[in-house]
Amino acid sequence: MTRFSKRKPDTVMVKDRKLICPVCDNDQFIETRAQMNTAVASLFDVDFANKTARCFVCSECTYVFWFRS
Repeated sequence: MTRFSKRKPDTVMVKDRKLICPVCDNDQFIETRAQMNTAVASLFDVDFANKTARCFVCSECTYVFWFRS
């Protein structure tokens, strides 16, 4: 059962290898982006300057893979 209704899950290739969830062995993921906040940037209220990461969320168990962009 897919837990995310707005985006369609898809297979993901990383370094020419198919991404497989280590928890449930699923091969369908939903891509999203997340900001990698740091304490210093948050302290000075400049979180927008932090780097972002590409995240792939397993469509079955919601395990998240993070890849720095």
